[in-house]
Amino acid sequence: MTYDPRIHHRRSIRLRGHDYAGGGAYFVTCCVEGKECLFGRVVESTMFVNQCGQLLQQGWPAILQRFPSVVPDAFQVMPNHWHGILVISGPGLEPALAAAAGAPVIQLKPKPRLAGASPIHRRADPWVGQDGASRGPTKERPSLGDVVGAFKSISTIAVNRLLSRTGRRVLQEDYFEHVIRNVDSLEKIRDYIRANPARWREDPENPDWQPGNKIAGEWDWLRDL
Repeated sequence: MTYDPRIHHRRSIRLRGHDYAGGGAYFVTCCVEGKECLFGRVVESTMFVNQCGQLLQQGWPAILQRFPSVVPDAFQVMPNHWHGILVISGPGLEPALAAAAGAPVIQLKPKPRLAGASPIHRRADPWVGQDGASRGPTKERPSLGDVVGAFKSISTIAVNRLLSRTGRRVLQEDYFEHVIRNVDSLEKIRDYIRANPARWREDPENPDWQPGNKIAGEWDWLRDL
């Protein structure tokens, strides 16, 4: 999946009514600032990452250390963008999706209410796993924006340090996000991410891309997931 302003503009593709801090599985794509091929190159359908690309590959699994309730799933660095799946544990994450991603199933633990208590107090409810253990207050659960923002920040610092530069933006501010609703969609998007280097010739982010290379209706499958 590559950035297409018709469908990937962040403000236009967020799922209305979805709680992005309530748990869920997400397909995320983010491009390099200026579409520069900063992370390596594709040769005969194989992605060869350079040192900058390796920093992103190392940083993706490290998300779990910063956000224990987040499972970083499939990930692919491309020359000038990356694709990844993030699974955030919480009441909004379907149990079947949690199981497929190896994430804990977490629900809100019901608490008795005092008469006249303000509804705002509900935000202090603890999470509780299937084992009955408390997971802390809901305000500690990160949103998708928190996780992506942290990964982008860490990646930017690491890449700029490697390139001996400061204050340069590495990744675009906006990113594409898609809510994954079921296990079948999860598997299809995983396959797409893994096979992305083989589609580089058809990718509009490829500097050598020509309009005739793009397959008609290439993104229709994602719209229906």
